[in-house]
Amino acid sequence: MQANGEKGSIHRMLQEIFIAILKVGLPVGLASYGLVWWALKKNYLDQVANLKGFEQEMKKRTKDKELKKEGDPVHRKWLAFGGGFYGVVGLLTYAVVELGEIRDFIMQFGGIAELIRNISFNLIISLFIDAIMNFVIAIAWPAYWLSEIHSSRIWVWFAVAYGAYWSGSHLALRSIDVKDV
Repeated sequence: MQANGEKGSIHRMLQEIFIAILKVGLPVGLASYGLVWWALKKNYLDQVANLKGFEQEMKKRTKDKELKKEGDPVHRKWLAFGGGFYGVVGLLTYAVVELGEIRDFIMQFGGIAELIRNISFNLIISLFIDAIMNFVIAIAWPAYWLSEIHSSRIWVWFAVAYGAYWSGSHLALRSIDVKDV
């Protein structure tokens, strides 16, 4: 009798790991790969040979105001969130929250055409304030995701997210030949 309960528990754990890989692992892994690969390819980062060197370079860039200004808007936002793992998840959280609010905002007006007809100074100010609030939510992404993920195994989700960040970053570092950078 106890064996069936253990099998059910293992089955639920494996099911949760699979769902976490799909919902968190893939986005974080792909974003990590893309951000690191692009930063190295476009010389936004000094040449690094491994993840430790990469993370040291990211810390240097997040603290230096001049270095923070280099790069494209996505990389600057990534650095604004702290770079590294925290920055990747912060950037993804910002995208999720912001895109959801944009969708809801457009639907509130009944579509894009009606939104355009109702554009006003107050509306633009409201959008700006919402963007700042979403930035704050994204900086505090652990609290946001703790309220969104309904699980007693929250550690699985964070472990999958960090594993995906590590894997994506490593793959990007390995895919860039030092001669190409």
